[in-house]
Amino acid sequence: MASSRLGIEMNSFFNDLQVREKKLLLGALVLIFLFVVFVYINSVYDEYLMSKKNLSKAKSDYEYVYKRVSTLKLYLDRTVLNESNINLIITSNDLASLISDLSIDKTDKSVSVVFKAKDAISAITLSENIINKTELQINKINYKNFNDSIGVILEFNF
Repeated sequence: MASSRLGIEMNSFFNDLQVREKKLLLGALVLIFLFVVFVYINSVYDEYLMSKKNLSKAKSDYEYVYKRVSTLKLYLDRTVLNESNINLIITSNDLASLISDLSIDKTDKSVSVVFKAKDAISAITLSENIINKTELQINKINYKNFNDSIGVILEFNF
């Protein structure tokens, strides 16, 4: 009852307004609506800028850590001489069919890499790559010619 009476009073108030006042009231409502939309869009845009800034910071942090880890990994890979690293060198130089009997002997003071190659070129290529890809000091290089292969012994000091 009270709400219908209020509606009737508002309707009579609106009807009593002149055309110019009605247009002015409608313009004010449109401006209020546009202001609310602007405030909403502005807050969404501010959140977007903040998210973009946080993403940029997280990305730079990730790249910094990744670069440091890569440097450390590269250093460790150069100092560690293991069969998987040598096999990676073999496959990257297409020597898989030319190298056999690969073994690594580690002692307290040295590491020996022993393998057989089908020809001298593959033996030298693998030897050079192993020597160049490690930080260990080479102590001895021994090539021995067998009838069908070349025996290689590389000895590194720690």
